[in-house]
Amino acid sequence: MKKIVSVLIVFVMCFALMLPVTVSAASASASLTGPGTVRAGDTITLSFNLKGSGIFGASGTLSYDSSQVTLSGTSQKIGSPWAVEFNGNNFVAYDNNLSNPINSSKTLFTVTFKVNSVAAGTNIKISYTGVTASDGSADASVGTVTYSTTVAAPLATDNNLASLTVSNATISPAFSAGTTSYTASVPFEISKLNVSATAADGKAKVSINSPTLTPNGTTKVTVTVTAENGAKKTYTISVKRAQDPNYKASGNNNLSAITVEGFLLSPGFNADTTQYVIWLPYETTSVKISGSAADSKASVVVVGGDTLVAGQDNPIKVICTAENGGKKEYTIIAKRAAAHDGSVEELPEDTTTPDATQPDDTTANTQMDDTAKTNNGVAWWWLIVVGIGALAIGAVGGFFGKEIIKKK
Repeated sequence: MKKIVSVLIVFVMCFALMLPVTVSAASASASLTGPGTVRAGDTITLSFNLKGSGIFGASGTLSYDSSQVTLSGTSQKIGSPWAVEFNGNNFVAYDNNLSNPINSSKTLFTVTFKVNSVAAGTNIKISYTGVTASDGSADASVGTVTYSTTVAAPLATDNNLASLTVSNATISPAFSAGTTSYTASVPFEISKLNVSATAADGKAKVSINSPTLTPNGTTKVTVTVTAENGAKKTYTISVKRAQDPNYKASGNNNLSAITVEGFLLSPGFNADTTQYVIWLPYETTSVKISGSAADSKASVVVVGGDTLVAGQDNPIKVICTAENGGKKEYTIIAKRAAAHDGSVEELPEDTTTPDATQPDDTTANTQMDDTAKTNNGVAWWWLIVVGIGALAIGAVGGFFGKEIIKKK
């Protein structure tokens, strides 16, 4: 195995020696490029570019002032079979197969820095020194390539307005740069607010969004100030426009749908049908019902459905109120099954209403007195009847007894 590797190495070296020498200091060049404007705190990425013909390798050493910038990282950009290796501030780039030479301009790698907190006007220089290009058999000195820039002043952060005026309405409160929310009321005849605004900083940008105002509604008009550094601030005017004097409110209080979560509505929904039934198992103690208004200006309220009593009809109301105030009620009877053991579910106690099945003391005593009187009356009448009957039987018996004795 070692013999095979040795043979391959010798072969590659011999191949390199046979290649024509095309690299020279005049034909190879390099550059280090980056952003034109740099500010303290920025992250900048520089590209190392190599230009020439028949180039199979390059090397160089990074040089920079660490008080001005901090190295963040490096990244290879040229594709396989090239490889770029970094060792400290040194780099070596080469074609592994000696098969894909650089014959134009190529970006070998990028190097990234963070600009330290330096004063505006500071000149930053980042260089690669001792740059050499090789055709595999001879080297050519490229020298030093440098990126240089001057640190610019920080971007302005001011995103305040200097003025805000409306020509066809009065805003409240009066404008102040620190106040961002305002209100205004306009008659129906005004369909759009005429707004003018000026930024406090000439480098900031102002954009105004003034949509058509909604009659009998509130519309938000916004003024956005974007500072030079991108920070935004929004001023809002909430505008109430009067209703059209010729407008007639809708009387549509129909529903377009009733939805019962998890159960079927019987019969199927129809806007003109206001009575429905749903069948629920005993285990279901509540049901979610919602209604959709046919008119977007109408409102819907659902009453009931939270606590369902077993074995009983539980009415649930879905009330649709039209824009003009007219109401329409849809009733859904929720029939919850009785308990499986046949027991009757007790209703919540009502301390304010006497239980009709339990008579109070006065009623009970009255009933007992009446019963006693009735029982006593029946007893006396039976005694009188029995006594008279006994006397009658005795008299008849004595009469017939005397007659029998006489005949004898």
